[in-house]
Amino acid sequence: MAGLGKTHFNAIHRALRNRSASVDFSATWQDIHREFGLGRIERGKLHLSRADLEQLRTDARQTFGWDPMEPLSGQTRLQAANQAIDEKLAAGRPDDAFVLVKGNLPAPLPQLDPELSLRVPLGRLDAAGIAQVLVVENLDSFDDWQAYPRPAALDGCLVLYRGHGGLARGARRLLASLPPGTPVTVFADYDPAGLLIAAGLRATHLLLPELEARLLAKGNREHFVHQYTARRHLENTALHGWQTVWEEMRGHGVSLKQQHMLALGARLRRVPRHA
Repeated sequence: MAGLGKTHFNAIHRALRNRSASVDFSATWQDIHREFGLGRIERGKLHLSRADLEQLRTDARQTFGWDPMEPLSGQTRLQAANQAIDEKLAAGRPDDAFVLVKGNLPAPLPQLDPELSLRVPLGRLDAAGIAQVLVVENLDSFDDWQAYPRPAALDGCLVLYRGHGGLARGARRLLASLPPGTPVTVFADYDPAGLLIAAGLRATHLLLPELEARLLAKGNREHFVHQYTARRHLENTALHGWQTVWEEMRGHGVSLKQQHMLALGARLRRVPRHA
């Protein structure tokens, strides 16, 4: 298949769906052109006639094992492996339906040692049995959660790793499935990006460090400055009870990492989004 993959398949799908007479002759389309030899190159464009598009669909179907006008949306990689040559054509990714959790897991899942965590299919978590959730931004802070000086109100919570990619999508799906009124606390870095994460989730509380001088001395001003996109979004976000948090954070102008909070033994406090 000359190295053609999901990016090439999707590019072909878009061209066929839009009946494109021409496409930018990008690296992706250069690969496709080398493989199939269709179209005419002129002024940075690959021009495709109607006959070229029809032949492209036929050649792609033979190469990928799947009609590019019918992408494998909604299928898992295992399902795609039964039909397509490249199982990565499936829209579903391995982590999409999983979450990484620790703490107080709902029955019938086992209770774990505080240092242990489980990667759990969403279908095995009874959302109705979850009393409250703590979402942790960074993986090492998730791993070390049991060592943080934390409020007693968080005892017995389900600890959820926010994650990236598929795990992040799984985390959002879990939060969306919780019964109304379930407390959700977000523990992130003390900086604009961390506050924006909390504002974008179904969060009722924010977990913040007590700002002592030695912790603020660990703050990174450069990282705070570089988070200009997050700062701009926060200026236009309804933060409610977190508005004073943002004003305080903006006043200090530093990024405080979760790891520094633990290293310096900073005590953590919960701030509700709505009073």
